Amino acid sequence: TSTGNVEIAQKLIHAGDTNTFLEFLTDTICFDTAGSERARIDSSGRFLIGTSTSRGIGGTATRRFQVEGTGNNGLSLTRNSADNNPVFISLGKSRGTSVGGTTIVQDNDDLGEIQFCGADGVDLITRAATIRAKVDGTPGADDLPGSLIFSTTADGANSPTDRVTIDSSGRVGIGTTSPDVDLHVSGASSVVEIESTSSSSSARLTIKSANDTYTGVHFGDDA
Repeated sequence: TSTGNVEIAQKLIHAGDTNTFLEFLTDTICFDTAGSERARIDSSGRFLIGTSTSRGIGGTATRRFQVEGTGNNGLSLTRNSADNNPVFISLGKSRGTSVGGTTIVQDNDDLGEIQFCGADGVDLITRAATIRAKVDGTPGADDLPGSLIFSTTADGANSPTDRVTIDSSGRVGIGTTSPDVDLHVSGASSVVEIESTSSSSSARLTIKSANDTYTGVHFGDDA
């Protein structure tokens, strides 16, 4: 038992397995098993698994938690419980300026984003597609209206364009970020088409009302 600091030159090595050790470098802690480094906490507080060098993915900023390797990388989350509760990935955003802040977010604030990036021969900064959640309305205590936006990058472009939006009222917009009906399809300069096909039987488009009231298809212009 030590009541003060314990100083070592560089490594804490397992007595019965010299391939397993904790190594201290300048402002860095490394974790090694089987004689190879598996993870490290670097001088900027980033937790790196499978790599000793941080790099930007989906942007030039380097993330606090990074996993890299040549095998089947992934993140596995499992919950074992005799109920219908799921496992969670929770992304949180506040307008606070310190850890633990709860300053309220505002309309149009982005709350979280999943980015899909691929190497383009230079780096991994360019995003091919994103799924983003944002505030869609005026938030208040226990009141947080939100929308979900799906974006893809066109051939020849270097950033995603919003393609599908589900707003806080449940309206779906394809080609528009401001749907004003349950399903709003808009084309900027091309013909808008909705196609129903089947490879094995008949294809149809069905329009039904909840009772014996009116249904129909309307043709017109913006006027």
